Amino acid sequence: MNDTIVAIATPKSESALSIVRISGEKSLDLCRDACKLPSPTPRHAYLTKYTSLQGDILDQIILVYYESGKSFTSEHIIEITCHGNPFIVKEIVNDLIDRGCRIANPGEFSYRAFKNNKIDLTQAEAIAQLIGAKNKQALSLANKNLSGNLSERIINIQNKILKQQSIIEAFIDFPEDDLGDDQKIQVIKNLKDLHIEINDLIVHAKKTDVFNRNLNVAIIGPPNAGKSSIFNHIIGSERAIVDKEAGTTRDFIEKKIQLGCININLIDTAGIRNTEENIEKKGISKTIELQRVADLVLLVFDCSLPFPEYLDTNLEHLIVNENVIIVLNKSDLGNNIEFSNIKFKENVKIKTSIKEIESLSLLQKAIEENLVGESKSYTELSLSVNLRQSHALENASHSLEECIFNLSKESIELSIPELKDSIKYLGEIVGDTDNEDMLDVLFSNFCIGK
Repeated sequence: MNDTIVAIATPKSESALSIVRISGEKSLDLCRDACKLPSPTPRHAYLTKYTSLQGDILDQIILVYYESGKSFTSEHIIEITCHGNPFIVKEIVNDLIDRGCRIANPGEFSYRAFKNNKIDLTQAEAIAQLIGAKNKQALSLANKNLSGNLSERIINIQNKILKQQSIIEAFIDFPEDDLGDDQKIQVIKNLKDLHIEINDLIVHAKKTDVFNRNLNVAIIGPPNAGKSSIFNHIIGSERAIVDKEAGTTRDFIEKKIQLGCININLIDTAGIRNTEENIEKKGISKTIELQRVADLVLLVFDCSLPFPEYLDTNLEHLIVNENVIIVLNKSDLGNNIEFSNIKFKENVKIKTSIKEIESLSLLQKAIEENLVGESKSYTELSLSVNLRQSHALENASHSLEECIFNLSKESIELSIPELKDSIKYLGEIVGDTDNEDMLDVLFSNFCIGK
């Protein structure tokens, strides 16, 4: 990491201003040669001109210099704010390349900050989460992780495991100092407490997951049940075609929206029925596939009609998703439907009608409450745990469980490798790892200028 990198830190479109970021040893030379600032004061904004190698003035800019050791990457950094004309930005970047800089890889600024011990891996991931936050909850949790909440918790658990490891190793090295029953019981108790703490973090991951991604909500059911009308109402526009003719929706239609405190991907699907029409059959097959992977299924029926006979025996096989809300639509026309299917008898049922807007609002509330669940009081959540971190926690939990088992069975020597594994897995969360391939993949998902 001895070279100097450059990246555009703002969207590549016409705007009032754009920011070009440079990090590396050449930064001070660039201040002197391109911007005529031989000795810039750190963190001081300078209004100056950017001059190319050919002597052409490319733009009037604002330059801020951050000295090595105190910058984001711990290297010399320059941030150039220029006019947001893409041509001007391109000319400045090309000139910087001519002066010896190279285009930064995705996430390379954050990667350098991580490698130079300015941030740990949880904080680096929090930066990406902060940039991609789609709601207030995700933003709040990202800021908490950026402050080091998660890494402090992980390191604290690691240190506690290390303490128990030292007690066990002392007994192995000095067997004359017998690990008495009381001491062994205490060690096992301490490890069990740590096991609970790790599992609490895994539960945390499930609670915060709903705020960090788009949740898939699939609207399915027989034709003409009113699925498309419900879809249009929730998204607030006439996106799906509504018609009395069965089979109008042949393919799925989806729309990303914010619903309360969460972001969902709402999917309107083809009606499920017996048909020989090839295109419609493909649409129904896709419907069945989508509901399998959805976070929530809205199973919509026209409750003014009897339960469809062709679904009576097949519904349980068609709908394998366990998270289902039964929507009894067209409730203004009466209720003539009965559920003989045991699987769905006890499911939450919501009566709706396109003519009764309040009922559709209740449906939206039910969707949000179903998906948010225990995470509703997000303000009580002090940190966010992503999928990668959750997998590492699960591995650490398993290793600790094996260690406790070995200790309880008097296999004291066998407990040490498991303890070391649990510490290793926890270390992967904060970045204490030599897995460069994993790091490359992780940082490659960052934007170029971060």
